[in-house]
Amino acid sequence: MLMLVAMVCYVMNDTFVKLTADRLPPGQILAVRGAVASALVIAMVRGRIVLRRSAVPPIMGVRCALEVTTALASVVALSLVPLAAVTSLMMTAPLLIAVAAMTLRWEPWQGRRVLAIGIGFVGTLLVVRPSANLESSLAGLVAALLCAASLAGRDLVTRRIPATIPSGTIAVLTTVTVALAGALLGLVERWVWLKPQDVAVLAAAATCAAMGNYALIAACRGVDLSVVTPFRYSIIIWAALLGYAVWGEIPDMQSFSGIAMIMAAGAYAAYAGHAEARRSVE
Repeated sequence: MLMLVAMVCYVMNDTFVKLTADRLPPGQILAVRGAVASALVIAMVRGRIVLRRSAVPPIMGVRCALEVTTALASVVALSLVPLAAVTSLMMTAPLLIAVAAMTLRWEPWQGRRVLAIGIGFVGTLLVVRPSANLESSLAGLVAALLCAASLAGRDLVTRRIPATIPSGTIAVLTTVTVALAGALLGLVERWVWLKPQDVAVLAAAATCAAMGNYALIAACRGVDLSVVTPFRYSIIIWAALLGYAVWGEIPDMQSFSGIAMIMAAGAYAAYAGHAEARRSVE
């Protein structure tokens, strides 16, 4: 249930961002949402963070940079491409993580897992192809794929952050960095005067993102990850439902087929990876 709640919160965040993406430049969205998110995260950790230079390794800078590219790419993608397509392509990140982990020898190669990953990438092509003839859609799809790659890189880097670094420190540094990056983008963007509803929508987006992060952490603690991980892909279902309810977006059969392949491949790859990890421990 917590994983399902987390995925609903993430989709709501993307929905709120998409509602403003047609009027506001990406940097302004990141700055406003990031400011609210930073305030929420600082309040949640109640100031219990470590910001001493000696306690923050250089790898944190890499993670912050990947957080910025993830956030920026997602905003660009949401402004150009239907919500369900963006979400589906972003959920190829676990497949990229699996490939990288096996390539780096962090996890053993598994034939069935590799096959599942290949099926997932074929599904990605099916999602991309329907809109490939439209320049704006193609740019949005590329942005969604860049977001997935950044997500994968961010999670891989996170594995290398020392356990001594408090989660609160990571959360505060990344959210503040994204907000500052958005503000810097304002130097080359033409910001618009914010309406009260714009501020409210972006504040709602930040709140949903913070709640999603909290629910995700709670869902993954004290349980077998092979049980809860497949429920991450419920985010694609929620995205399809919200895309239809808000914008009347209906993926065609080719896109539906690709989405189903991504969901099935990702869920199986996650299950196979965790099953292999359990056998190694035993």
